[in-house]
Amino acid sequence: MPKFTTNKVTISYEVHGKGKPIVLLHGGAVDFNYNYVQTGWIETLTENGFQVIGINFRGYHESDKSNDPKFYGTENFSNDVINLIKHLKFSKVFLLGYSMGTLIAFDLLYRYPGYFSKAILIATGNGLIGIPPYILENLLPGFAKIFSYESYPSHLPKHLSAYWNFINEVGLDKESMIALSLGKYPSLTVENASKIEIPTLIISGELDLVLGKGEKVAKTLPNGEYLEIKGANHFALATEKKVHESTIKFLIAE
Repeated sequence: MPKFTTNKVTISYEVHGKGKPIVLLHGGAVDFNYNYVQTGWIETLTENGFQVIGINFRGYHESDKSNDPKFYGTENFSNDVINLIKHLKFSKVFLLGYSMGTLIAFDLLYRYPGYFSKAILIATGNGLIGIPPYILENLLPGFAKIFSYESYPSHLPKHLSAYWNFINEVGLDKESMIALSLGKYPSLTVENASKIEIPTLIISGELDLVLGKGEKVAKTLPNGEYLEIKGANHFALATEKKVHESTIKFLIAE
């Protein structure tokens, strides 16, 4: 697996196929493989003319790890993505984020708009612009507690206890995940979000109990579109056929 190092931090990534480059940002408690490879996204994108670039965020897979919360946070994750784009010598890419990856994507679209053609944010909600109750910055400290349990926390709702299973199934470092959850992940203000002119598709699940729905985010964006998948929860969106098809349709539209 290729890696690159910037500012003494080494990040692992993968490249699949040939064509128009699209950078994929995975969710929390899962890596690029678990979020995208195992759910068929490589085939969906490469068979439709895209080159997939999958980053493993710091703390994940073979990327550098730390038990210091300051090592993580939106700004550090976003900078790693930009450094990867520069490392691969791309001038402009498409962007796809899932769950926690949508928060990083949103920050990138605001701070580095020149690098991106279009964006798709999946399994996300109005917390991206600070609308409660699903504001990631407020929710993540609770995940640190979930990761701290020595055994499966069966007393928690399944959509939360699932994250304890994820870090064990994926083989993530527990202490790194706890530190990551305690990093800084501020939401964009409505005012700042309204300045993002990059065409962006927001895809939410009707039954998402993790980050809710993102229809207000889509309305805030000058070129935002919204798609809600009936009957889908936060996790099912990764494999929903309609999500895959709608993503391709949005990316290839003129």
